[in-house]
Amino acid sequence: MTVSSFALYLGNRIQEAQQITLNQLSIKTGRSVATIRRTVHSLNECLQPSLQFVVTESKIINQMSYDAFVSFIQGLSINDFSPAWKERLELLYIITMIDNKANLTKLYQTLEISQSTKKKDRATFSKELEKGQLSLLSLRGKGVTIVGDELTLRIKTAQILSQVIELNEENQIISRQATNPVQQLIYQYAKNLFKKDSNKQRLNNLLREYQLSFNYTSMKFLYVYYFISLHRTENNYFITKKHASPVKIQTFSLFNQAEENFSFSNVLASLDNNGENFYPKDELVISIRKQFVQYVEERIITTFYSREELDQEIEQYLYKCLVRNFLDYDFYDNKLDDVKKEFSFLYQLVDYCYQEYLPRGIKLDQYQLSTLTLLFRNHVLKNKIAGRNLKKVVVITNSAKEKGNFFSQQLVYFFDTKVIAILNINEIYQLKNLKYDNLITFSNRISTILDENGFSNIKVNYYFHSEDIEYLAKLNFSYNFQRKIITEQFVNEIKEISAENLTSYLKEHYANFFV
Repeated sequence: MTVSSFALYLGNRIQEAQQITLNQLSIKTGRSVATIRRTVHSLNECLQPSLQFVVTESKIINQMSYDAFVSFIQGLSINDFSPAWKERLELLYIITMIDNKANLTKLYQTLEISQSTKKKDRATFSKELEKGQLSLLSLRGKGVTIVGDELTLRIKTAQILSQVIELNEENQIISRQATNPVQQLIYQYAKNLFKKDSNKQRLNNLLREYQLSFNYTSMKFLYVYYFISLHRTENNYFITKKHASPVKIQTFSLFNQAEENFSFSNVLASLDNNGENFYPKDELVISIRKQFVQYVEERIITTFYSREELDQEIEQYLYKCLVRNFLDYDFYDNKLDDVKKEFSFLYQLVDYCYQEYLPRGIKLDQYQLSTLTLLFRNHVLKNKIAGRNLKKVVVITNSAKEKGNFFSQQLVYFFDTKVIAILNINEIYQLKNLKYDNLITFSNRISTILDENGFSNIKVNYYFHSEDIEYLAKLNFSYNFQRKIITEQFVNEIKEISAENLTSYLKEHYANFFV
């Protein structure tokens, strides 16, 4: 009995949720309940009885720890795994980008896949590659290679590799734990790319010089893009065409060629920036932001007193969207799947504004519109909150910055808290340098990992419902509406602050009161 990537995906979702209905899985995957039930039963045949998923009439219950699930995946061999054609294509991408060619016959022998499947794959691969204006080229006596626009090839490769690696505490690239057999092969082919620390130092020096800081997911993507670019240029594969970016780009010099530097700068501009906003002011981005903010604010009750901050966040995200669309990639986050349902009115406003009032050439997908919805909802909450921060909280999440910020703003909206950091699960080593009261996460998997590593934590849902609010209240989180400011103490505190510094002081020390 072999295991498919779809089966592992289902196992992943069930393990994270602990228990989930068959209908929920059906909606999330677009597969029938019968298919899901059959796939889980097949997966159970590969598991020890004590670890098998319990399938009832309406739901599936998990019995496995996260570590046990990872161990199961790591123990799979090529014999045990049935890769989908997209995974076979991803492996082919990596081999041809690193070795410049691939012997399909040997490759399919390694994967233990029939030659008839290989023949079908060639037609499927060619059709898929055409979507990115790429093609499969036969090299007489040598095999095949993927050819086309060099920047497109590198972006596709970076997307694939960033899914199979992690960064450790020293920012060294290592293999991700929960990789299936094909992903393990991908890492084995690519790992030698990442061994030149002197090359990585050049990139780190540039980031330090310009004070550029990116979140964990973006840093993985950046490192992979940089290392694959070094490898390609060393093998005389250069970006020779200066692509016309839709927005103004600040150019950074890391290569010896203008086109290489421009493409690298576009990648930097597409990432989730944690530091100061380094994007040039762009009239297109500003005009789109104005349309969105004006349209939404006119149709909701809340006035955006935090307008300057909202404008900056919307512009920053739109800028990234336009550059990512230009590069033809994005970071998927499953937390965005439910935005349309959870905040239907606000999402409809954002979507209608996009459909009716933005230029036809501007393309934003459902997930990008969902993130914009969260940014607006974040400021709706921010402009209604009142309370003094008492509990110092660290949020642990693998989601992108916008999603983490929205979750944090919900927390601050309901409770007297201060979110002192938002960390990726792979950054928990930073906790030793932080003073905090609680760790909070909205992922069952992350909660389990924290528990197994000795970190007590609180797990709630990503979208706060009444049970989450009641649960936190029982854990002695104080409601914001119960807090008051002692007038005399407040007056004595601010009377020594100069008039020109008072606004900044209030926003910094009483962020939940003043916008």
